[in-house]
This record gives sequence, C-alpha cells and structure tokens, in this order.
Amino acid sequence: MSNFPDERCVLVATDKFKGTLDAATANAAIARGLRAAAPGIEVRTRRVADGGDGTLAVLLENGFEAVDVEVAGPTLVPRRSVIGRRGDEAFVELAEICGLVQLPEGRLDGLHASSWGLGLAIRAALDLGARRIHVAIGGSASTDGGLGLLAALGAVATDRDGQLVTPDASGLLVVDNLDRSGLDHRLGGVAIVAVTDVRNPLTGSQGAAHVYGPQKGLDASTIVLVDAALERWARLLRPGFSPDVPGTGAAGGVGAGILGGLGGRLTPGAPYVLDTIGFDADLAAAQLVVTGEGSWDEQSLQGKAPAEVLRRAQAAGVPAAIVAGRVASRAGLEELGVRSITALVELAGSAEIAMRDAEPLLERAGAELGQWLGTR
Repeated sequence: MSNFPDERCVLVATDKFKGTLDAATANAAIARGLRAAAPGIEVRTRRVADGGDGTLAVLLENGFEAVDVEVAGPTLVPRRSVIGRRGDEAFVELAEICGLVQLPEGRLDGLHASSWGLGLAIRAALDLGARRIHVAIGGSASTDGGLGLLAALGAVATDRDGQLVTPDASGLLVVDNLDRSGLDHRLGGVAIVAVTDVRNPLTGSQGAAHVYGPQKGLDASTIVLVDAALERWARLLRPGFSPDVPGTGAAGGVGAGILGGLGGRLTPGAPYVLDTIGFDADLAAAQLVVTGEGSWDEQSLQGKAPAEVLRRAQAAGVPAAIVAGRVASRAGLEELGVRSITALVELAGSAEIAMRDAEPLLERAGAELGQWLGTR
C-alpha cells in the first residue's frame, strides 16, 4: 500500500455480525479502535446490507421514513411492523415482516410458515401511494413459492376440488389452479422489484427447497415433495415461466412469486443498497475501506454486501481490509485489493470467546489496523 496523505480517511462499512452484533455496533467498535490508535485520521462509518434482515434499518438511516403497518407474522398471527417510504418509493423487508426472526420462540414451521404478511405489507405500501416498491426478500421463514404473498394481494389458489388452499407450503403441495384476476388492481401501475442476495433457481438441487428447506424445518422427504410442488407452481404462475431463472428460488420461492405472479423483476441486493445510500461518494474520499461480516467463507463473494464493497473499492483504486468473526476462505481476496485480514476467532483463541467478546475484539482489530496504517 502506498503512503497515505497527511489528511487520511478510513471508511468502515461492515454488514451485521449475524447472531452477535448489528452492523452499526460493529462499525462503531472498529472506528473506536482506529481513532484510538491513529488519532490523526478521519473515520467514517456506513453499515451495508444485501437484501437480508437489517436492510431496512440501513435505508432508514439514509433518507427513508419509517411507517408503521399492520401485517402478519410467518404463522399468520397479526402484528405491527415497519416499512420504509421516500417520496413515491416504498421499501419492504420480508425478514422484518414474516421472516425467520419473527417465528414465535424461534420454532421452525417449514410446512406452515407463510409469505402472507409480505402481501399485506405491499398492500400497505399501495395505500401510501407508492409507485415503486422494492422488497428485500432475504431471511424468509417459508417455502411457499410466494403463494401466501399472492393470496394476500387477491389471487385465488385452489385444489382439484375447487377448495381454497392454505397460503403456505402445505397448500403448495395440493394447489391445482391459480386465478390472478382478483389481484389488487393498483399493482398494474406499480413497479415491484425483489431485492435479493442469492441467485438460486426455484427448483432442483440448488433450488429453494433443497438448499434452504433444512434451515426452515423441512425434513428430507418433505423437501422432495415441496420441490416437485414448486415445479408445478411455476407452471401455474404464468404460462412458460421457467423455474430455472436465477433468483426465483430466493426466500423460499418468493422471488418466483414476484417475477412470475406479479410481473415484477429481480435485482441484486448489495448493488441496490450501496447505490441507494450513496456509498460511492464516501468511497471517493477514502484511502482505506474496512469491511466484513460474521463469517467470511466461500459464499461471501457470491452477492454479499462486503464483497460488493470490495469490488467497488478495487474499481476506485482504494485498498481494503477485512475484519470478520471467522475467515474460512481467503480465495480471491488478494485480487480484490485486500491488504489486511483479521479474524476475531484468531484474536480470541476460540469461537465462543469471539462471539461473547465480539465488540471489544472488533475495537482491538480496529486499533491494530490503526497501528498498521501508522507504519505505511
């Protein structure tokens, strides 16, 4: 790394350390360490996200207004939640509405968890007059292909006998017909975009059921049944709709529901969030960017927010450092301009201590980066 000018700026832009710290707390800890070890530098913080839980919180810090709405959780229990609004644009986070984090006492319910609440949130956005609705669909509790979402917006799904099916994976197993004529008419004049951090197809070995079903409580035999049901569901969503489209398997198939059922589109989450928060303007003023997340592994470069930070830093010619809870893979990092890699597990000596003492360890990592900068 070349020497820094006298007035140096470090941009700290991490995602959450899942299960341990949110991104704001992680950023603040690293920044404290940097400032303590190198008092002459300016430190700016930006938390980032990629469409999973925590994305709405990032946007609420960057121009969106929080609006309380009445929705339903993943088990259809009514609850209050929040969506974001900025002008005629609304932002809805599935995880905040009916995601895994909203399951009662954290009990997985793979067959009966539903995306119904997401449809109610989109209705609320329509009531606010939204003309563009971005939906972050990471962190879902359901594998219903967006059946619940569409049903809440007025679509009618029935079985062979013409009976309404339940808006969940168990309903998906028996659905035989989908009538979209009753969808909220306001949807015709609104752009709906699913913001996602994964590119899985709807079905197959890399699809919604096989890859994410176990995380949602589906056993091996049920996963096979749900995967076959999702294949049939694709044909009901729209004639010629392909279950192989990347991203349609996101959020248990909600990606397919938005693309095929609502005529929306899909977009990668990390670029959308970084563009929306004006990340590049902060990057232009930085001589070093620090990013990271709880676990850096082979999946981290596949659409995650810290990887997008690294790509933009490289394009701007700004060197980068990674601070993560654990680092399981270093592949591709040198090519992306990463000059320093810190794993909290290595600082702590064990994963247990790293999670328990994450905040002081992040501060220590920041201090070590500050000391390192002083030698450049």
